[in-house]
Order: sequence, then structure tokens, then C-alpha cells
Amino acid sequence: MLTDIQQFDPLFALLKWVAVVVVCAGIAAAVAVVISLSEGGMTGPAKIWSAIRRAIGDLFGMSLRRVGAIAGLTMKESIRRQDVLVGVVFVLLFMFAGWFLSGSDVDTPAKPYISFVLMAIRWLTIPVALLLACWGLPADIKARSLHTVVTKPVRRTEVVLGRMLGYSAIITMGVALMGAVGYVWIVRHVPPDAQSQLTSRVPVYGTLSFITRTGEPAQHGSNVGDMWTFRSFIEGNTRARAVYHFEDLDVGHIRSDDGVQLEYRFELFRSFKGNIEQEVQAQLALVNEDAGLRVPYPPVPFEVREFADIQTRSSREGGRTPIVNIPRKLTYTPEGERESRSVDLFDDLMKDGKLTIEVRCVDAAQYLGAARTDLFIRSPDRPFSSGYVKAIAGTWMMALLVVVLGTTASTFVKGPVATLLTFSLVLTGLSLRPFMSKLLGEYNQGKVIGGGVLESAYRIVTQMNVQSPLPEGAATSVIKWVDSRVFEGLLLLQNVIPDFTHFDMTPFVANGFDVPWSNSMMPAIATTVAFVLPCLILGYFCLQWRELEAK
Repeated sequence: MLTDIQQFDPLFALLKWVAVVVVCAGIAAAVAVVISLSEGGMTGPAKIWSAIRRAIGDLFGMSLRRVGAIAGLTMKESIRRQDVLVGVVFVLLFMFAGWFLSGSDVDTPAKPYISFVLMAIRWLTIPVALLLACWGLPADIKARSLHTVVTKPVRRTEVVLGRMLGYSAIITMGVALMGAVGYVWIVRHVPPDAQSQLTSRVPVYGTLSFITRTGEPAQHGSNVGDMWTFRSFIEGNTRARAVYHFEDLDVGHIRSDDGVQLEYRFELFRSFKGNIEQEVQAQLALVNEDAGLRVPYPPVPFEVREFADIQTRSSREGGRTPIVNIPRKLTYTPEGERESRSVDLFDDLMKDGKLTIEVRCVDAAQYLGAARTDLFIRSPDRPFSSGYVKAIAGTWMMALLVVVLGTTASTFVKGPVATLLTFSLVLTGLSLRPFMSKLLGEYNQGKVIGGGVLESAYRIVTQMNVQSPLPEGAATSVIKWVDSRVFEGLLLLQNVIPDFTHFDMTPFVANGFDVPWSNSMMPAIATTVAFVLPCLILGYFCLQWRELEAK
């Protein structure tokens, strides 16, 4: 099941990246100045400035030829150390995985095969990237093979960048090989009656609002007691509606057989059992408020088929699917009139690329749950390979980011510590980072009870209830101002931890959707690229100041 998809804003992401880099660089410079003053006296800041000037020269004076030579040498060393033998484990997994997946009794037989392949490639690639990036440079320092490199006219930036590119090339070849084998394995092992599930649907989502049972507009529907508030519910046989607004529609892109195809996946809540063999009914209405048109379609209510795969429903339930095919020419009888009217879907209802769809629940005392992604317009489907290749690209970018972080860590700590540090960042980016973003978002919206750090400390010391407001005065103003600045700093510094959740595109592909470019691929690319330059600079300084004689 797909949750709500947030739009990615490249300009906002770039500005945030610049702000984070500037803040981190300022903190690093301040710490370096303090240390230099304590160790070298007043001459310390001059040495810091000299090191920065030298770093700028080394960064802009890199030679692509020397970087390529170091990258090629890194690849040869990795192959010689047999770091890529994890591919044997990959082959063994695929030899026997079919035994355990072929008997899976699920509504979507193709889903476990797709999920297994993508998960196997991801969690076999990450350990290889960790071993390559975190152990390569410390091993060369210990074996003193790096000394023959740094004594030649090679810059430290070229050493770090060459290592990153060499390890990345090894990872790229491995991911490409495993991705090709995995694709062939999926196509061959998915049961014949489930081959139709190997597709990439292209949804066009709108925005969602609600109308209450009394006819008033609202941002949310009724709450039926579900702890997961992803969906809001509308009450049946009332004026309650779920209203989907579609803007800037490209008619040529969404046209399907001279019409439009809708797909839904609503949730139902029964306030009483009723006839358990009879589904709850709903109805759609196509609305153009500017032209005063309200066209019910289908003309009669339809049964809501919730939480089942499209192909499964088609084959097992006589073609009753969660798809609504809307023809271009529609005939309906307006409310309060006797004569029928005909309208054109594209010229009348979708004029200026806008379309509003209202959803109502027909059965009294029953509730229909709707979220923004529960109703969408289906553009023509793309081949399964389209979404699969994007999911593999997500795994590849995740592995590249691990290589960048691991290589940077190996410039200032030894192999075991670099591995632990990098793996901790991966785990934090997968699990803790979304939790941090959620907490900071709740604080920004004023949903955190007790306030920030200083306010919470003040309440603890004074034993004040978290529900009671702080007393008015200068102290309260100072506390709130400091907490706000701390919050803004945390909003920036949380981006120091990479968000690895952007790279997992399995939910899209496994559920038969194409991976959206602007909502999924762009955040993954931006996250990967954003760490390359800062890690290169950090690795340069760490390798510059590291005592290479130490083992």
C-alpha cells in the first residue's frame, strides 16, 4: 500500500543544502581556530588560512588523468582481494528462493518475487560497499602501499576522489549484473496467471478535500476511531463527500481509448454487519463548477471492491475491478429535469485541464474511507522494466552514497571503526531520520506538549504542568526565542544524516506502479549528489592531517 507522495522542490532542496554546508563549515572553522589557538598560539589562525588556501588549490587543480589512474588501481586491488565474492551468495539465494516463494498463497502472486529480488540486491550490495570503502584505504596505509602514491605529485583530493570512483565502478558492475539476473529470474518464476501483474501503472494524483454530512467544506472527514489517520471517512446516505481536485491535466497524456480511466482503492467501515455478502456501494460525480455541470458516473452506484489486486479481481470475480472507464461522450439527466443532456468529457468537464470528482457513500450508516492516493487517473501503463530499472537505480545510488561515506570515514579512522560508523549512519538514515523529521515537524506545528529544551527544563525545575502556559515576562520570551533558534538549527543539522528512505522504491514496483521521477527519483539523486562534495572536502582535510606512518 502506498502512502501519500510528497512533491520534491529542487530549488528549496538546493537552498537547504547551501545553508547546511555553510553552517557546518562555520562550525568546523570555529572549532579549528580554537584548537589552533590552544596549540599554536596567535600563529594558529594563519596556519588554518594557509591550509584552506592549499585545499582550494588542490580541489580546483585536480587532474582527471591521475584520478582515473587511482580509480583503476583501486578496482584492480579490490578484485585481487576478492571483495566481490558476495556474488556467490547472491547466486545461491536465487537458486533456492523459488522453492519458498512458489507456494505463497497471496492475492498478488508477483509481489513476493519482486520484493525478494529488490531486497536481496539491496542487502547484498550494502555489505560489499561497506567492506570496499571502509577497509581499502586503512589497509593501504597499514601495508604502506599508499606511501608510494603520496610521494608522487598526487594531491590528496585526487586520492580520495579516485578511491570513491574506483569503488563506485565495482559497485556499478555488481548492481548491473545482479539487476539483470534478477529481472530474468522474476519473469521466469512469476506464475503464468500472474504475469499481467508485471506492469508499471502511471497514476495522476489530485488534491483531496471533504464535505461534511451537513454540506460544509472541510479538510478532513469523520474519525471512526482508527489510530492510523491516513484516511478520513465520509458517512453514507448523507451530504458527505470526498472531493478530488485535478489540476493541469494533459488530455493527450491521460487519454485512454478516447476516454479516461480511473482507479480507486477505498476503505470501508461498517457500523453494523448488515448483509455480509453484499458490498457497500458508492458513486462518483464528475463536476465542472464553472460550467455548472454535475455528471454522475457510473449512472448507478457501484460496489466498492477494497484491498485486492486488480488482476486478481478480474480473474476471480468475473471482471469486477476497481477501475472506472469514463467514455468521452456522457449522457445524464440533471437533477430536477426530465430531459437528458450530453456532454463531452474533454471539452466540457475537463476544460482548461481541470477536473473535480466527488465520491459519496450510498449505504446509510456505513462509512467510506478516502486518502489522496485512493483515487487517481491512470495514464497508459509502462512496461515492468521501466519501474524495475528505476528501483535498481535507487539501490545503486544508495550503495554509491555508502561508498562516499565509507571512504570519507576511512580517511580518519581505521577499518573496523569506519565500518561501524558508516553502518550506523545507514541504520540511522533508515529508521531514526524519519522519526526525527516527524518530531521536528510536530514541534514546528506546535503539537509537541511541553515546548523545547529550555521550556521543558523550566517546567521540570518549577514542577509546572505541561498543559499550563508559561507566565508572561522577559524570561519566557528569552526561553521561547532560544528554543526557536535551537529548533531551526536542528532542522538544518538533521540533514547531516542522509535520508536513506528515498532509495527504497520497492513499494512502487511490487505494487505494480511506475517509480515517479519527481517524487522519488529526484530526491534519491539529490541526496546522493549532495554528500559528494562535502565528503570529498572532509576526506581531503582528514587525510592531509592524518599521520600516514601510524598503522
